[in-house]
Amino acid sequence: MEKEESINGRRPLRLFIGIFIALFVVLLVSLLFYFNIGGISNHTLKILSNVPVLKGLIQVKPTTNHADEIKKLNEELSIKQKELQSVQSALSDKEKTIEDLQSQLQKQQDEINSLKAQSNTKKTDLKTLATYYESMDPQNAANILNQITDNNVLIGILSNMNKDNASKILEQLDPKKAADITKILYANASSSP
Repeated sequence: MEKEESINGRRPLRLFIGIFIALFVVLLVSLLFYFNIGGISNHTLKILSNVPVLKGLIQVKPTTNHADEIKKLNEELSIKQKELQSVQSALSDKEKTIEDLQSQLQKQQDEINSLKAQSNTKKTDLKTLATYYESMDPQNAANILNQITDNNVLIGILSNMNKDNASKILEQLDPKKAADITKILYANASSSP
């Protein structure tokens, strides 16, 4: 009887160990399929997909050749790198063009500033010169101005004088020269807005 009790006591333990081993085997097989160790999952699915009843239910994934995938990805990477180099080269060219244009713009700005300074200096010089002629006797100023052949210089001087002094000097100028200056002044006055 004691033997019977010891055998009956061992049955639940044996049953528990058997269930534990079965669960362990199922877990191990599941892990083999899940991680496709040794290609077991693909191989088993191929076999099962040939069974007529399971054919529509099982989809076999095509086996991938990792070397081909890596080669394809490397080719795509190489193409993208070439495109990137091309874009970087174009960007570099555009930046150089922008720098050149900025340099030209700066040179032109400097020229404009220089011309403005020269113009301001000429205006100041003309005003100073006009004050000299204003302070002179109109007859003496006219004698000197009659010797100047460039009518634009005469106009510049007379334009910077007050009207009374300018008219007195203009009155004393050679009549032909006074007429020419009057024509130029009229043309300038009618063309300005």
